Amino acid sequence: MGLEITVSPLVESDIASILEIEKDSQPEPWTQQAFVEEIDRADSRMLVVRVVTGPAAGSPSQEIAGYICFWLVAGEIQILNIAVRKALRRQGIARKLLELAIRTAREENAGYITLEVRKSNLAARKLYETFGFSVIGERPNYYGEHREPAIVMELEITGGEAMVAD
Repeated sequence: MGLEITVSPLVESDIASILEIEKDSQPEPWTQQAFVEEIDRADSRMLVVRVVTGPAAGSPSQEIAGYICFWLVAGEIQILNIAVRKALRRQGIARKLLELAIRTAREENAGYITLEVRKSNLAARKLYETFGFSVIGERPNYYGEHREPAIVMELEITGGEAMVAD
């Protein structure tokens, strides 16, 4: 990834930027309240990637490029939401966010990482497969008014290890 990035926990002042990305990425975007509730959940982890966008008054400015929200519950990580700003896609940001979720799984001795992805989201499914996620099921009529199925994917973390794509 050629971008200069930083990663940090999401804070409430990040939500306006996150909502822009969310509305541009998701057919049924989360609300501001949903993000606020995730910040307050003990088992929720929300991380944001910021990229340096250029100098501003002598110091570089940063823009939120993407985010991930996952839960760490009962020895498992469940990825709930991941999105990257459209203009910054295909530059390794989603890959970095997934690597951080996998690292958390190892550090917390989680056995699995699971997620649901729209059946039509082939780009995301392909990315997950490069990390070793496999399809374990399908949830019919899962997503909203269009009743799109969700593909359920899982990555087993064995012996504290998981495949990390190059």
